[in-house]
Amino acid sequence: MTDGSARIHRSSGTDLRWMRGLTAASLASLVLLGCYLQFVLGMPSGPGPRTAFFIGTTIATALLALAVVPLLLRPSGPALARHPLLLPLLAMACLTWILALIPPFAGWGSGFLLAIAGGMLSCVVASRWRAVVLVATLGVLALGSVPSLQESSTSATGAPALDDPGTLVIVGTLVLIAIIPLSTVWVLRVALRLDQARRTASELAVATERLRFATDLHDIQGHHLQVIALKGELAERRLISGDAALAAAELSDIRAIAQAALEDTRAVVNDYRTVTVAVEARNAAAVLRSAGIDCTARIETVDLPTELGAVFAVAIREAVTNIMRHSTATKATVELVRPTSDEYRLTITNDRPGAVRTGGTGIVGLRERVAARSGTVSTHRRDGAFTLVVSIPAPPPDAGEEKR
Repeated sequence: MTDGSARIHRSSGTDLRWMRGLTAASLASLVLLGCYLQFVLGMPSGPGPRTAFFIGTTIATALLALAVVPLLLRPSGPALARHPLLLPLLAMACLTWILALIPPFAGWGSGFLLAIAGGMLSCVVASRWRAVVLVATLGVLALGSVPSLQESSTSATGAPALDDPGTLVIVGTLVLIAIIPLSTVWVLRVALRLDQARRTASELAVATERLRFATDLHDIQGHHLQVIALKGELAERRLISGDAALAAAELSDIRAIAQAALEDTRAVVNDYRTVTVAVEARNAAAVLRSAGIDCTARIETVDLPTELGAVFAVAIREAVTNIMRHSTATKATVELVRPTSDEYRLTITNDRPGAVRTGGTGIVGLRERVAARSGTVSTHRRDGAFTLVVSIPAPPPDAGEEKR
């Protein structure tokens, strides 16, 4: 992880901790405010058992609501909806509201904690049930508008009717308070999902880079090892035939190729080696010639961008490996040209391909690399020859890429 990404990770973690803390503080403050307003605006008139019960259930509901606040900071799920604190909270809030509904009606101010409890419950149920829970909560609160209760309230306590401006303010506040927990928790969960998506994207980027690194290492080492195996076989034949001088030359080539393989591996590990396509074409031609295959290479793209050159170099390496491994070719050609201003085209041909094979990964990996550049890979057999064609669109003139 780079210093920049580490700083972003730490900053994101700090922001999420602050957001969790502020969400918890907001919900706790809402519960305390609802409890206070319920005492101030919804207390039944006169002392007595009803008032005592109302005070007790209000305090118990507020304490249960405060205990539920930490649950709302967790990701939603079926287990959370079955938490043992939720049912007592809802039951106690409903009991408090029922005590207020008993004539004479104590007023709409007695429903603040029920509205908060309904809003909290909507945060933990499945998304398709949230609107149902909110509507059910508001429906229970609407029992305060039953005419018989209003008449009893007006005759016994002089409580304002539903069309009173002050009552309308309280009713509107109840509706708002029922929605606040859901909106607050929803914002927190969106932030948590975005952070999880960021983490997933970072992990995918690391996995993609590891895959690319493994592919590069496979391409480079597979090519070198194939050449070493071929050279070793040739050296063995020279020794058996008694041609010590040629055998010594082949062994010297093996040592040089092994050294090149070691250097390439170090380059991949240290700096993610970018191959010059012209050098790769010359090396490919030399390898094929050493295997007794007459090879001609023609590279006519002096303005080839570096990134496209790396892709074409991989294609050349893959094609040469397949020629040595799966053919009995005597002639091969490697040609990289720019037939039009909008396209680069690599064509590799050998005159004696082997049998058609399935299940290989080399061409598949090459197609993936080329497709990432909006290019195409095609193969065909004609007149006993096998041809691989790799075409990649040229980047816009103002792309500003380094040329190779």
